[in-house]
This record gives sequence, C-alpha cells and structure tokens, in this order.
Amino acid sequence: MTWSHTPRLPILIWCLWVFPFTLWDTIYLVLRPYSLPSNKWHHPYFSGTFTIWASIDHIYGQEGYDEKEGFVLAQSVMNMLEAILCIVYAWYIWTNSTTGFWSATVTGKKGARAVLVGLSAGYVTAIKTALYFLREVFSGYKYTGHNEWKPFLVTWYGMKCVALPRDLTMLIVLAYFTPPRHYT
Repeated sequence: MTWSHTPRLPILIWCLWVFPFTLWDTIYLVLRPYSLPSNKWHHPYFSGTFTIWASIDHIYGQEGYDEKEGFVLAQSVMNMLEAILCIVYAWYIWTNSTTGFWSATVTGKKGARAVLVGLSAGYVTAIKTALYFLREVFSGYKYTGHNEWKPFLVTWYGMKCVALPRDLTMLIVLAYFTPPRHYT
C-alpha cells in the first residue's frame, strides 16, 4: 500500500492566505522610518492597520525604531520563512496531487516531503509566535504596557491567543492525522 497525505482544507487556505499579509508586514518593518505614521510612505500603503498596531505595540512604531530594536525585524525574517514554507507546501500539493488541489491527495515520497515542509512551516510559526509573546512578557511589557487592559486583550493578546492555537493545530493535524504507513 502506498503512503498518502490528504491535506486539510483549512491548512491549505491558511497557507495561501498568510503570504500576502506577511509580505506586507515585512515591507512595513523594512521600510521604517518611511512607513511609520506621518512619514512619506505610510499613507496609503500602511495607514489604518499599522497605525492601530503601532499604537498598541510600540516595537512596531517610532519607539521601536528609535531604540533600534532588532527583535521585530528578526521576527519578520522568521515570518517570511514561515510564509515561504507555507507557499512551498501549497505548491507541492498543487503540483503533485492526484485528485486536484482542493480535494488533494499526494502519495509516496512526494506526500512525505509535503508533510515535512508543512510541519516545518508549523514549527517556525509556533516558535516565532511563542517567542514574540514571551519576549514581551519577560521584558515587563516594555512595548505594550502602556495600553489599557481591554484594548490590549482584544488586539495584541487576542492575536497571540488566536495565532498560537492555529499554529499548534497545523502541527497536530500534520503530525498526528497523517497516516503512519510505509511509502514506496
């Protein structure tokens, strides 16, 4: 019997959805100070979402830039690695599926490689999210401590509480719900 991998639709959707937003976030960070609020490239490319986020998490704003805080750019590099791995996973499913993309099944060594790439994307994402959260906790909420508790819980903390379970779900689904058969 040939080993096979059938990806879950939510994972495929996530893998396709994450790339443009991760690229947008990375471009915002790399272009600082020009992308910061009230600078020349902020409007229309980064206004709205990044204005709100920079006011909640100052590592994204002027304070993080002025202090030459390198963690956020390092995290952004990991974001791009995650996004590229997600795209590679989706591409691998797309090009090697025997049944089409949305109801895909990839068999043999190609299926095993797809799972390995998907697991790698999940690990990078989960570790990056956990580090970002823990960095802020262990710094005494240096960049987010100025917030009132309600907006903080809804935005910054809420995003982390959504992201980490999503990342762990990807890992669990790929690691434990992929049949452990020998492949040919």
